[in-house]
Amino acid sequence: MTRLAILLTVASVWMSPTEAHACSCAQGSGDIARDLREARQYSNAIYRARILSVTPVHFGGTAVIEVLEAFKGKVIVGEQFELPSGGGGDCTVGFQAESEYLMYAGSDGPTSVGLCSRTRRITSKEDSELRWLRTRKLPPIPVAMQRESVSCEPCDIRQIGGRLSSPPGAPLVHSVWGDEADAAMKTGRPFFTYSTQPSDLSQHMAVGRSWDGRFFELVQTPHFNTDEHCVQKAYLRWCSRLNVWGSRPGAHPTFRCVEPGISTLECNESLSRTAAWEPVEALPPAENCDWYAPDNPQCKLRGTGKRLPKGAPTSPLLRCSPSASLGAKRHSCRVETVRPPYPVSTVP
Repeated sequence: MTRLAILLTVASVWMSPTEAHACSCAQGSGDIARDLREARQYSNAIYRARILSVTPVHFGGTAVIEVLEAFKGKVIVGEQFELPSGGGGDCTVGFQAESEYLMYAGSDGPTSVGLCSRTRRITSKEDSELRWLRTRKLPPIPVAMQRESVSCEPCDIRQIGGRLSSPPGAPLVHSVWGDEADAAMKTGRPFFTYSTQPSDLSQHMAVGRSWDGRFFELVQTPHFNTDEHCVQKAYLRWCSRLNVWGSRPGAHPTFRCVEPGISTLECNESLSRTAAWEPVEALPPAENCDWYAPDNPQCKLRGTGKRLPKGAPTSPLLRCSPSASLGAKRHSCRVETVRPPYPVSTVP
């Protein structure tokens, strides 16, 4: 999932309109070589680091890091220091403990690491941007593209929560914010509200009171922890009661399921998932893709692909699948340099 998508989604889902903050990051030029050169030129420090610990706070959190490899600036391998962490719309990175990150620090020094830089989590030892920083060998540039079509019956706890909170045949109840949920709790009205820790992207939680007076908890997973389309599952547990938790002055109350019962699977997108790779096509315009991660760009693809000329090369190949977290027409892609064993017929 991209930096901007995470921030805007988290801000809109977990915060009220008066509390939401937005962090708008400019997209790259679409020219990988240019973006990498400019990132190196304008960064005060560039280094690879392991996240030792994270204070999981939506705003104003911190992460303790250890430098593993230095590429530029006044950083020393083995030194430890704190970085701002959060990811709640304040332009800080939502770091994950025990993960490795490539850090691009701004003009204020090695600790000035923000979401709008090229800072990101490293998921592969073969990361081509790391190789470029070490050797100046540019990442492979794709010459063609292949997109995957995926469909399924959607699994969404908003629909399930609305169904549980609505009498049979009545319009679905919409989710409410913490204050409204607290008022519904006190008056005995049916409701549902979200109750996920902001730092946990692996699950989406909701709690509420059903139309017949029972308390429930819903968990959707893997939520934002994957870009793969049609793999979401939702589980339901009935609770003996709901307690307010995590409350602080000026903040909306959130709720916890007390004495939950057995978890039951409410829906599973993979059961209805169908997928197929379309013919290889010409690359989209450069501005349609964000090469924030050279091996795994994010692209916005519209309509059908353009014909690839007969005999045109197909490797390196950009393979794109619809993204579960980026919205309609957005695709998560990967660059493949080995000729695939599957058909790569061109667009007829």
